[in-house]
Amino acid sequence: MNKAQFVAELSKLRPSSTFLTVGGYRNEYSEVADYSIIFNMSYRSALERSIQTLESLSLTDSLDKVARDELLFSFRRSLDKVNVSPIEEREDAYQHFTDEDGSYIKGVKLHTKTGNLHLYGLVVHKRIIMPGVYPVSDEKPLAKAKRQLRQLTSVGKFRQFRILPSQVDHIAVQNLTLLPPTN
Repeated sequence: MNKAQFVAELSKLRPSSTFLTVGGYRNEYSEVADYSIIFNMSYRSALERSIQTLESLSLTDSLDKVARDELLFSFRRSLDKVNVSPIEEREDAYQHFTDEDGSYIKGVKLHTKTGNLHLYGLVVHKRIIMPGVYPVSDEKPLAKAKRQLRQLTSVGKFRQFRILPSQVDHIAVQNLTLLPPTN
């Protein structure tokens, strides 16, 4: 299956959010895992939910409060940007795809320089098949607090997957099993 056929299959999916499985994904740290993601989901909605989540937190630690304020500022700025120009309409390093109705397929894009196809969505489940080897982190306290708070939000659960035969075993969605494109 080539990239055009792969995207054509994705364009046939219902236009609302859909569960999709990325099976046997190998990341840059040699971890192999199966992911269930919500595909075709609005990043705008994820930003809005993330802002609500952070605003509702009762924090007592001053470092956590600073981290929350910085994340809220960042998420609001991103939301303003998305409201002016949706991700799919930006002139960036990616080509975005549309379905037969001309609506953008949220969750798939092609990197124009490398030609690599990417899927992205909200991770709802991850099953590690083979643990990876991760470097020791030397995060500063504020960066660590921001990372921990971000993980509580929808934005913190958004992931992007490079879809190459060397990195993905298969993709399953709506009773279809798709193999990564070969070209």
